[in-house]
Amino acid sequence: MKYTRSIFAALLFTFGVQAEVLDKVMAVVEGHVITLSDLRNERAIRAQLGEKAPDMDTALAKDMIDQYIIERQIGDYPNIDVMDAEVDAELQKLKVPPDSLRDAVRRRIRMRKFIDVKFRQLIRPTDDETRKYYEEVFVPEARARGLQSIPPLSDPEMAAAIRENVIEESVNHELDVWLEAMRRRSNIEVLE
Repeated sequence: MKYTRSIFAALLFTFGVQAEVLDKVMAVVEGHVITLSDLRNERAIRAQLGEKAPDMDTALAKDMIDQYIIERQIGDYPNIDVMDAEVDAELQKLKVPPDSLRDAVRRRIRMRKFIDVKFRQLIRPTDDETRKYYEEVFVPEARARGLQSIPPLSDPEMAAAIRENVIEESVNHELDVWLEAMRRRSNIEVLE
């Protein structure tokens, strides 16, 4: 009996010494594992692209879960293709080494196209919505920032910019609502 315990203890010690943590699982969405290394890689990519990453790992993991959900949904939209020329043009704007970011830029362009097809093309702000945004959001914000001369909404450039802001806010709202519904329907586990 004493001999068996010694062998068992030796085996435990041997396996314990050789065991090594290679990576930490941060989240799992529909069987897709997101690791701590994935988070580090995403932070590095965002830094190179000039994008701000959340400070907290759990927040970044949730962002990556949303990206994964969107990527899976893109499969239902077969006409969302990204040409190499689009990726090259985006990389030239960023002035970063193309090879290291090519896939990340391609994914971001695909997601933008998906969001445009799924949400943006359906949003048509009315003149009243545009006027309300101008009066209740833009003008107060411009005054709070100390702008003395605020272009009138009758200025075509101002009207186009305000209209685009209304569309952008509507797209963001619709995307948030859609992602929340997709998260509820998905099997997601975020680990601390």
